Amino acid sequence: MEKAPAFLGEEFGRVEVAELPGTITVRDPEPVMAHMASYRAWADQHDVPFDATIDRARSLVADDIVRNSAYEITYLDGILVCRR
Repeated sequence: MEKAPAFLGEEFGRVEVAELPGTITVRDPEPVMAHMASYRAWADQHDVPFDATIDRARSLVADDIVRNSAYEITYLDGILVCRR
């Protein structure tokens, strides 16, 4: 999204980026682990120690939930409006 205006500017005369920031709050590590599990194929292709990574992530998320009553993930989505 950050590079979209430069990439799309060659084709479009006007490129607008509408940023949509947000926060996901979880009180159980399993939704985070389910999302991370979707990266198994990528990890296997790059020799990443997937199971150890998931175990460590689960521990970190669970510890954060104990300390803060929740685990928060911030993100930035967006909409691109392109006009010729």
